[in-house]
Amino acid sequence: MWRGWPSIAAVALVAACAAPGATVAPASTAPSETGPLSTPTAVPTAAPDLEHPVGVIAIGHSGLTGEGTAGTYEPNPQASWATGTLPAVDSVYLRLVGVRPETEGRVANTARGGASAVLLSPQAEAALQNVPVPELAIVQTVDNDINCEGTNIADVGEQLAAALALIHDASPNTKILVALQLGRPDAAYVRKLVAYAPSTKADLTFPDDCSFFDAAGNLRIHGLEKLSAVIDRYEAEEARVCAAVANCVTDGGVRKAYLDKIENFSPDYAHLNVRGQAAEAALIWPVVEDLLGL
Repeated sequence: MWRGWPSIAAVALVAACAAPGATVAPASTAPSETGPLSTPTAVPTAAPDLEHPVGVIAIGHSGLTGEGTAGTYEPNPQASWATGTLPAVDSVYLRLVGVRPETEGRVANTARGGASAVLLSPQAEAALQNVPVPELAIVQTVDNDINCEGTNIADVGEQLAAALALIHDASPNTKILVALQLGRPDAAYVRKLVAYAPSTKADLTFPDDCSFFDAAGNLRIHGLEKLSAVIDRYEAEEARVCAAVANCVTDGGVRKAYLDKIENFSPDYAHLNVRGQAAEAALIWPVVEDLLGL
């Protein structure tokens, strides 16, 4: 996952910003990238009722897999802020079960660590096999596609559009939530992080205009600002694509406003720990309530 302004992330941003036009490499060659993560669900036997969608699906990258709550680079689906079953996280799925008990057991998470937008459609197909008519579909992408110059923004938009169309065509009454980037690069936080974990400074220094530090180790405010600006461009494309699909919304900037806290991150400073996953679930839940009319 290329989430971090805390680590921007400890491994992936360097690849993301290495050269104009290059898409980010997966954060590792870890098990979370070897195949889709799927929360087990019963295979439906009755014909799906398109008029009464039930359940939750999630597609995207490691921001949805609970990575950061177990071993390094390991998915831990029970701790996912979106679909997890861990009470300490109180995921969107668990909150929805509390409101609509019929949701219980109808959940599929096919997100994958290191996944780029090109994998969204196959992930959606896999999730819909388990939950063919979900009430809610959560999409979290872009992270692993970001490059400093934004040269692939149109391609990412096309890939996202294809996945959203696939979900809508299969289940027209499903509400789709496109979760945008969590937070923005912040100079105060970067200084705090580097003071707390000095080794992260090297992870935030890379050979392009989005580098947080120069060769002498000085903080580059311009790099933070440029990265923020290019993220805004990717998000504008996500919003444009989502607006063209019925029942699709973004988080409306709620996640952008999130402020990083060291205590919410795992030791890689790129993925959220259990506390961070819980904070993310709480942050997005009002958006879900509004989207579903709860």
